[in-house]
Parts: sequence; C-alpha cells; structure tokens
Amino acid sequence: MTSDASQAVPRRSGFAANPQARPGPVTLCYEEFGSDADPAVLLIMGWSAQMLYWPTAFCEQLAAKGFRVIRFDNRDIGESTKFRGKKPRPIVPSIVRFFFGKPSAGATYALPDLAQDAIALLDALGVAQAHIVGASMGGMIGQIVAADYPDRVLSFGAVFTAPLRPFVFFTTLKALPLFLKKPPANETKEQTVDRLSREIQWLSGDAKRHESALRAELARAYDRGRGDLAGSVRQMDGLLATASLVGHAERINCPTVVIHGAKDPLVRTACGKDLASIVPGATLRVIPGMGHSIAEPVWPILVDELTANFAKATT
Repeated sequence: MTSDASQAVPRRSGFAANPQARPGPVTLCYEEFGSDADPAVLLIMGWSAQMLYWPTAFCEQLAAKGFRVIRFDNRDIGESTKFRGKKPRPIVPSIVRFFFGKPSAGATYALPDLAQDAIALLDALGVAQAHIVGASMGGMIGQIVAADYPDRVLSFGAVFTAPLRPFVFFTTLKALPLFLKKPPANETKEQTVDRLSREIQWLSGDAKRHESALRAELARAYDRGRGDLAGSVRQMDGLLATASLVGHAERINCPTVVIHGAKDPLVRTACGKDLASIVPGATLRVIPGMGHSIAEPVWPILVDELTANFAKATT
C-alpha cells in the first residue's frame, strides 16, 4: 500500500469519453474513492445496474485499505451514454439462440465493446494498470478485460458471474421473470423504490441489504435515470450477442479469485465453480448465505478476499 486512505470519501466524479466506441462515441460517468497515489481498483457492475450497486460505504472500506477505487456506469445505464436511437430487439429468441451457443447477430453492441469502454476509462484517468473486479455481467466483462488486455490488469476478482458456457444457462428458472417482465406503466418513484427493494432483498439470499441504505441508493438511482427500460434491454441483448467466454477464461494469467454466494438465486453457484475450474490458478470462495447482492453482511469477507488477491499481483 502506498498511502493512508483512512479519509476515504468520493474524491472526484466526472465523465470520461470513449471516442472509439462501437457503434458510436460513449461517455462514461464515474466516481473515485481514495488517493491517486494508491493502486487502482476498477469496479464493473452488471446488467441493468448503476455503479451505485457498488455501495458507497463498501467502496470507502475498500479504499481505506489503501486503494484508489473507481466505479462507473456502463453504457445504457445511469448517467452514461444511452443509445436511445437503437431499438432493442425481442429477448426470448436471443435467449434460445444463446443457450445453443449461437450468439444473436445484429445487437447494438456486445460485451467486448463494454470491455473496451472499461479500458478507455482507465486511459482517460491515466491509469496504466488496475485490479479488475466485476460482478454478474460485470464479471463477464471483466473476463474479457483480463484476457484481452493482460498488460492493463494486475488481478481479477469475479463476483457471482459465469463463463457463458454453451448449453449451460447461467440463471435459474425462478429468476427469469426479472429478465422478461416489464415494470408497471406510470410507476412512481416511491413505487419503483418499493419494487426494486423487494427484488434486491430476494436476490440477496440470507445476507440482506440494510433497508434504509438500499432505499436511499435506489432513490438516487431513480433520479439518475434508472427508468430507462430500453437501455436495460439493449444491455441484455449485448450479453446474449456475446459468444462463450470459456476461451477468454482459459487465457487469464493474473491472480484471480472467484467469489460466489451459496444462496445466489440469479446466477447459479455452479457457474462460479465452473469459472474457477477454467481460469488457471484461480481461487474459489463460496460464501454461505450470500446471494446476488453486494450486501452489508458480506462486505468484510469481500474486502478480505479481494485485498488478499490484490496482494498476489506483481507490478
């Protein structure tokens, strides 16, 4: 560690441009915690989830260990660029093709494009190398970053994610409605917060979020543009347009820890175990009671597991 980050608070926020993005330029909204002098940690969040799903207090705890923690909104979510001119396609046919290992053609973008966004953000912030931590779809993006940009990656933390192996659908049947159902028309802010709070607490397994903190995050997310359903559909379309990541996982050569919840109702725990078996030298940590959420009860374990993996990296 290179500095005392005990005063870890959001020290800067802003927007970073990716002029080379496909299908057009992208601007990414980001926030930083800690000191520029510390090793960088890039947190990549998952499908339909703003950077706020890396809770502020969690980011502060990680920064307090002596790291420059960066979180950001992926394209089509939060305050980052939204491709509103691109009409999302029906999801069900793409799901069927995806299961049979045939990624759908014609999506606005795919996960390698989101991986390139992450690298562009590091470029804009002057970060030559970073520890990459990805959750859910963010862990899929992280696999691509770690495999395709190895010179930029110090270590990789994969949190409740999957290698997208053909014929192995990563989610559970009981979770499919989260992907397929539309929110009620004319839903108010309070109703949205109520609905999403129920969904996230269900996703959290036995390790529940603190309700007051969760509702505050959801209210902020609503104000930042959480209601753009088309953007979430485009993100899922991009995931389903991505080929199996098994080949990427096999090429990851940095210290890797795979963390999965034993009570994850969204991405099956078997997928995390599968990923850990593919990445050379990966460490697997299955957390009892943890679901599909960065929930307060598991923060100490997450921080310990991630920082232990960071310590294995050589610069």
